[in-house]
Amino acid sequence: MDKQFLEFWGNLLLAAARGQQQFEELAAWVTQGMEQGRELNAVFRRVYGLGDGEPSDDAGRRARSSFDRAYAAYLAALGAVPCAEHAALERKCAELQQRVDRQEAELRSLRSELGAARMAEGDVIRGFQELVRVQSDQFQDVTESFNRLVTGAWAADPGPKKR
Repeated sequence: MDKQFLEFWGNLLLAAARGQQQFEELAAWVTQGMEQGRELNAVFRRVYGLGDGEPSDDAGRRARSSFDRAYAAYLAALGAVPCAEHAALERKCAELQQRVDRQEAELRSLRSELGAARMAEGDVIRGFQELVRVQSDQFQDVTESFNRLVTGAWAADPGPKKR
């Protein structure tokens, strides 16, 4: 971490120890883009070498960028994340949970349809088996009738056997 960030952060933590109001100002200052809080801005400008007046846009951007990087590194060292990042992850988690819920509902529906299709498939197979059995019986009857016709047994018994 850079020396300026640590000095600035140390001063802020000391100031925060002096009272809850200062800590609330610090939290508002960091989360609202460092625009509020005259005392905090003065400390920031002094520590980052920006002087007492308004910094140039380029110098201000560099200081803010340096602060943001160091602040993120500091939070990471503490095992914390910025509130905005946490909120973004919560939104993403909620979106993913909704997606999981939709997919689980679709999976239940598809499993139900598959079960119904398997039952219908069983009915088709049973119907096909019955058709094969009936055709086999009919073929057997035709074969027996033809055999009787050829052997001359037709005149004695012209009817097929019933099964």
